[in-house]
Amino acid sequence: ANLPAVSLASLKAIRPYEIAIEISERSLREFGLSFDQVTRAIRTSSIDLSAGSIKTDSGRILLRTDQQAYNYDDFSSITLLVRDDGAKIKVGDIAKVIDGFDETPIIAQHNGRRAIAIDVFRTGSQSIIEIGDSIKEFIEHKKKQLPAGIGLGYWGDSSERIRARLSTLSKSAVMGFFLVLIVLALFLRPSLALWVAWGIPIAFAGSFCLLPFLGVTINVVVLLAFIITLGIVVDDAIVTGENVFEHMQRGSKPLTAAIKGTQEVAVPVFFGVVTTMVAFYPLSLMSGRFGAFFKNIPLVVLPVLLFSLVESKLILPAHLKHCTHFPDSGKSKTHFIRFQRFFSDGLQNAILKYYRPALHWALINRYISFSIFVCFLLIFLGLIMGERIGYTQRPSVPRDTTTIALQMPSGTTFETTLEKVRLIENAALSLQKEINERFEAEVIPNIFATAGGQPFGNTLPTSGENQAGIDELGEVVIEIGAEPSQKYGYTSRDLADELRKMVPPIPEAERLSFSFERGGSGGALTFELIHPDIDLLKEASSDLQKHLESYDGLYDIVDTYENANDEYNLELKPEAEFLGVTASNLAQQIRAAFFGAEAQRIQRERDEVRVMVRYPEKDRRSLASLQNMMIRTASGSEVPFETVAKVVPGKSLPSIRRVDRNRIIQVSADGDTNKLDVESIEVSILEEFLPNLVATKYPGMGFDVRGRAAEARDNNREMTSGIYFILAVIFALLAIPLRSYFQPLIVMSAIPFGVVGAIMGHWLMAWIFSWNGGEPRLYQSSIFGMMALSGVVVNDSLILVHFMNTNIKKGMAIEEAVRIAGVRRFRPILLTSLTTFFGLLPLMFDPQPSSSFLIPMAISLGWGIIFATAITLVLIPVLVLIFDDLKRLFCRLYNINPNLSEEEEDKE
Repeated sequence: ANLPAVSLASLKAIRPYEIAIEISERSLREFGLSFDQVTRAIRTSSIDLSAGSIKTDSGRILLRTDQQAYNYDDFSSITLLVRDDGAKIKVGDIAKVIDGFDETPIIAQHNGRRAIAIDVFRTGSQSIIEIGDSIKEFIEHKKKQLPAGIGLGYWGDSSERIRARLSTLSKSAVMGFFLVLIVLALFLRPSLALWVAWGIPIAFAGSFCLLPFLGVTINVVVLLAFIITLGIVVDDAIVTGENVFEHMQRGSKPLTAAIKGTQEVAVPVFFGVVTTMVAFYPLSLMSGRFGAFFKNIPLVVLPVLLFSLVESKLILPAHLKHCTHFPDSGKSKTHFIRFQRFFSDGLQNAILKYYRPALHWALINRYISFSIFVCFLLIFLGLIMGERIGYTQRPSVPRDTTTIALQMPSGTTFETTLEKVRLIENAALSLQKEINERFEAEVIPNIFATAGGQPFGNTLPTSGENQAGIDELGEVVIEIGAEPSQKYGYTSRDLADELRKMVPPIPEAERLSFSFERGGSGGALTFELIHPDIDLLKEASSDLQKHLESYDGLYDIVDTYENANDEYNLELKPEAEFLGVTASNLAQQIRAAFFGAEAQRIQRERDEVRVMVRYPEKDRRSLASLQNMMIRTASGSEVPFETVAKVVPGKSLPSIRRVDRNRIIQVSADGDTNKLDVESIEVSILEEFLPNLVATKYPGMGFDVRGRAAEARDNNREMTSGIYFILAVIFALLAIPLRSYFQPLIVMSAIPFGVVGAIMGHWLMAWIFSWNGGEPRLYQSSIFGMMALSGVVVNDSLILVHFMNTNIKKGMAIEEAVRIAGVRRFRPILLTSLTTFFGLLPLMFDPQPSSSFLIPMAISLGWGIIFATAITLVLIPVLVLIFDDLKRLFCRLYNINPNLSEEEEDKE
């Protein structure tokens, strides 16, 4: 059937079509044929070839030889030779033609029944939900037409999971929007709050329009990015709207207040938004799988902030000029207004009653205040350096499936692999029944077992791209239903733990891994050992694996060394040279007999089918068949194999891995990264264990880190560069409106305290709200959040310092200017911080596993901005006066007028 919504699908766990022409040695000798002659006869008889054209008076006529064979009957009727009596010997007379499948065995079962799979892919901008709905509709229709005993179903349905996640995230976005609106409405007038909040849908709509041009489609990450911007996007509107509101409270007419209020804060608001954009930009430059996940965030955030800036400068003032005057006195007739006034007036009273005296004390005792902040920062840095909080590249997020990947030693028969896969599958089926009965729900709906390949997984170090048709490989994939998993809290991690107990030991297996985490294949730790001597590497690998076993919580410890296969080397005897038999000729004849000579490839509908000529299967299962084989000499005569060659038993490695002409072995281990400090283990092994091992036992051996750890190292390097870039650009941007090279340092002093607040937020979320299982831990996305935080926290400080500079230019003393700036800017600074925090709050508590990568980023942003706000309102004014004291001391020492501006000083 043709499904318009589906443009790409592929068959999995199925053997490809093949036409085999099997001829015994007896038949070849009886008719005086060789494999080469049979192959040549098929090629010359089965052709579809253009023969040119004839140009006649009536036009051109094409000539064509169309004798292409396509099926059993066609190939059976091909003539191999004609006897002297005119009798024709056809392929079907002396050979067995099998129009079937490739010999490489692969067997798959779905919930205990034989099955094949069709993998459906999304391409380009196709909707995965539309594809899923189309397939389900087709399955329901097709089921009624199938004969008895044949079923049709689906599993691994990403569309339902995407639908559920989009629904949850949409609810989180709506909740975040209303939380922001409530905060604004409580501390500003309702009409003003509504106009400020109206900037959110305007900025989001503008960003939506730009996303297609940026190559971004709507997905889970994009929705998460919009949630991140919920609170940040109104910062500029809050500052503008609050300043207009301030003018109205002082008696200005709405139009005048809208113009003056907007103009006063236009410069700091513009540069505040730009610094935030700069802080998000480096996320788009991150590489690797983790970088691919995060790169869409700045592509969403930057357009949102750009449209927010335009809205706050052009649209918002036009709306505010229509607002009526806000009286401060008089009783309102509605309960809501009285309730709102309670919070609004209460905040103003708190500013005057508590904050102003506290700020006054801090400014008078500014050196004591500064010392308190520095001591607090040093104490906190000491706790961090003391590793009181762990660090891991990414959270351990269970996916919707648990994959058990099996690799038997190279050379293992398919029947042996199938037996072991059946053991694993039976354990999984038993656990499926037990768990479904335990929860009285279909928690585990699907189990797909494959012997002879790993069509759905790539979990082993030696696995290629979706291996299939390899005797020693097998896998069992167990799916967990998204809705039951969320309802009962049973994840693929829990399933993997139970399966490890139920799956019987398989001592013959080279590797047996249980994979359940998102984020790609490979263990949490992967080390690479390098040396020319493979035996030395094998011993070193064994020592490293024993050392890794000493760490509690590490499992699936394996290496990439594969035991050698049995091998028969064919050596020519001296007689072969006299008979004209070369090594190449010998190898070609034996390959044709045992592997097969490819006569041709044909296209049957959408399938490419190989035509192979070889011995029957029963003649390819013993050494005796090789020893009894007849070898054709250059003269065309036949001699026994043992006349021209001998068989020498030996060993051969299945694969050889080299780096710079040195052999390598990789050793990997997996573990729960939410509980293990993987980075500390990695550093300990790289800096202590392996150097000591090289010095004492294996001189000359090299080593390195690979896999996730190497990716984390590269990402950490990129993050470091990104941090330097952010700080440098922010400093340059701040110097423009402040017209100073010292004041930007004062403004940026909020950044380290914001980082402290971000780390404290991880502690609070873990200890109070049991986030991450109660284990406080930083992740790479936490650092990304801190990078973005550096651009957000300077906004409040910039507004404060800019307002202070404005007052000083009006002739106000610096102490008074600082005091008034703190009191006047307290409300907008607090509101921007609260809206950012409450906008991120739903994301912090989002239960969806897909959100786990961004929750640490939300924690860093949300809690960091809250903590930095307290610092901004006290430390920044203190630093301004301390800097003024130092400036006056410097001027006194060098006899300079301290009241000159920096520009005037430069002129002098």
